[in-house]
Amino acid sequence: MTPAEWIAGLGIRRGDRVALVGAGGKTGLALQLVAEARARGWTSLFSTTTRVLAPPERDEPFIVVGDSEPDLPLLHRQLRRSGHLFLARRWLQEWDETPAGRQQKVGGFAPEEIDRLAAVLQPDLVVTEADGSRHQSFKAPAPYEPVVPVGTTLLVVLAGLSVLGRPLDAAWVHRPERVAELAQAPMGTRLDAALVADVLAHPEGGRKGAPPAARQVALLAQATAERRPVGREIARRLLRRRAFERIVLGDLDDPAARVEVWPGRAVEGVRRGTAALPPVCAVVLAAGMARRMGQNKLLLPLGNRPLVAHAVDAAIGSLAGEVWVVLGAEARAVRRALGTRPLRFLLNRRWAEGQSSSLRRALAALPRRTEGVLFLAGDMPFVPPAHLDRMIERFRTGGADIVWSEAGSRRMVPALFGRSTFPALAGLMGDLGGRALAGTFGSEATVTVPSPDLLNDIDTPEAYEQAQRWQQWSLSRG
Repeated sequence: MTPAEWIAGLGIRRGDRVALVGAGGKTGLALQLVAEARARGWTSLFSTTTRVLAPPERDEPFIVVGDSEPDLPLLHRQLRRSGHLFLARRWLQEWDETPAGRQQKVGGFAPEEIDRLAAVLQPDLVVTEADGSRHQSFKAPAPYEPVVPVGTTLLVVLAGLSVLGRPLDAAWVHRPERVAELAQAPMGTRLDAALVADVLAHPEGGRKGAPPAARQVALLAQATAERRPVGREIARRLLRRRAFERIVLGDLDDPAARVEVWPGRAVEGVRRGTAALPPVCAVVLAAGMARRMGQNKLLLPLGNRPLVAHAVDAAIGSLAGEVWVVLGAEARAVRRALGTRPLRFLLNRRWAEGQSSSLRRALAALPRRTEGVLFLAGDMPFVPPAHLDRMIERFRTGGADIVWSEAGSRRMVPALFGRSTFPALAGLMGDLGGRALAGTFGSEATVTVPSPDLLNDIDTPEAYEQAQRWQQWSLSRG
């Protein structure tokens, strides 16, 4: 992790008063922000309006002021000498067992006291932990929280992605009944991207208590490589609702993990998500009738999803910007099967003319700033988001006109086409797809899949039965 990456990723400015709410690592983030502020030469104040664990090492910047009036001149001198302060109001008769041993808790200040301390001490950064979560990774606020100081300029709402796939109950969620009420979901429901986004975006959920002038950022913490695809789906859902000015994915427990910002911004040392240059859109082709199957194969169940949803979810979980789906045969049924996923849909009324008509429909609708389009086939359910990420990054860094998926010596889809190829793609006719352009451009690159089976499509009943067996085996392994 590069110095100041979290400060840059969250969009923190010198002079900001930051309030941290939610669950999934607020204290760890606060301490990281203080460390990064010191690296920048900023002074910082960390405190709380609730209760937090005292630091395991009692060093000079940690001060419990007691019930008397704080000695502001003394605190000011100490801040200038040490560069940072951790202030608490009082010791509490509460302890928690932690990896560092048994630690005592401290109680914080009233929100107006935080504002007064910030006004008098004038640190470059104020960080306030403004609610509790009992060490859970997800929560909804009680009626009396969060306790956010009025002077807050940036509200950071945390949610830990380790909760995904867990049941909505007290074992995994703080105040699960309140989460169920806000999400309109029954207790015991498995937590997924839609439910997490619903609670974070709700005005009585993640955004509760934000001062009117404060900027609002969502931080999806515990974003390991395995969880990032679902984290990106949550980010897309939140951006669609315009609930936050940015969504940040990161993992405080892994110093090597990159911070990822959605929408993408030119932030040094921070990996950008959607809208990064050059912009790449993902297009899932789902317009055909699949005559060899005797029915619309895209609607067949595979695991706990329709077949088409697998390719769509891979695109949603990738670094692509917008994700489009081209519909044709049984368009309403296919769209309905994809539920509330954060997608844009295109209707190809000329789908019977072949795949080339879907390519033209997509190219005609893409935003003008699009520099590349990543085409996926709706009947290829095993392509992982990580493979799509490698293709996008190869395109962004290598200057290739086309980036192909490669299995053995075969160049296949998914394939990413740069703007220079758009006229040639638009000129294809009949059932020709992008593979007809293989070898026709001067700069073509490949990204090899770990296993050729990941590029299998479902074209026959036998292939579908084999895919079902593979899916059942995969689910049995967790």
